Amino acid sequence: MSGRSHADRLEILGCVVDRVSLQGATAKLEKLIETAGIHQAIVLPVNSLMYGRRDRRFLDVCNQASIVLPDGMPLLWASRLLGAPIPGRVAGSDLMWELSRVAEKREYSCFLLGSTPEVVSKLERVLLRRFPRLRLVGSLAPPLSRLFPAEVNDDIIRRVNATRPDILWVGLGAPKQELWIHDNLKRLDTRLAIGVGAAFDICSGSVRRASPLMQKAGLEWFHRFLLEPKRLFRRYFIQAAPFLPLVLAQRVRRLFSYRSAAVHGRVR
Repeated sequence: MSGRSHADRLEILGCVVDRVSLQGATAKLEKLIETAGIHQAIVLPVNSLMYGRRDRRFLDVCNQASIVLPDGMPLLWASRLLGAPIPGRVAGSDLMWELSRVAEKREYSCFLLGSTPEVVSKLERVLLRRFPRLRLVGSLAPPLSRLFPAEVNDDIIRRVNATRPDILWVGLGAPKQELWIHDNLKRLDTRLAIGVGAAFDICSGSVRRASPLMQKAGLEWFHRFLLEPKRLFRRYFIQAAPFLPLVLAQRVRRLFSYRSAAVHGRVR
């Protein structure tokens, strides 16, 4: 968790999340790009956090990342309940637009890794239309598989490293993209690797995003569910359902801990 101070982060159900808005996240990512080393950034929605409760390795990956960004209104609601409000949501698609704007201005090079050839091709065109001077140095849609065979993985890394991008955008879907970045971070010749999942589809225009009203109401997940009900039913209605009750339990435990500490303090 390089450079992450306690004042700027919050632990939610065992996962340390940075308390930043979209603008604050962009500024921190720009600083990471200018900092020595290779950095992993994670855009964390509730379903990924809940996955981390079932898979300790994924939770460890999140807590070792240079920055973990809050994607989803439920995380903001949880932060308020826990007494340390997060100032704003950082959606992967919003971040792609904002960081690409900074990349164009600062002449950072970018590589797109993920999704399908059709989506990546559309995304390239959209990004260059919006940011004509963006240094988009390469793209690759790897074969769809839960795990890449060693020879495929080596080829991916070789093709990325041939361009030495400052920013590596990875759209392999969670948790695969976060685990892949973590496992290969030391082999990648980049400054910042960031998993953005559905942002490839949304920013390319391949998938329509929820209306601003639904986003503000915290219902973007429901919009996505309506688009893919069979695939997303279990994720949203079973796996993510316990999130707020668990956060409430965390809040209650914290209150009892504070009271116990206060009592012992008076005794002493």
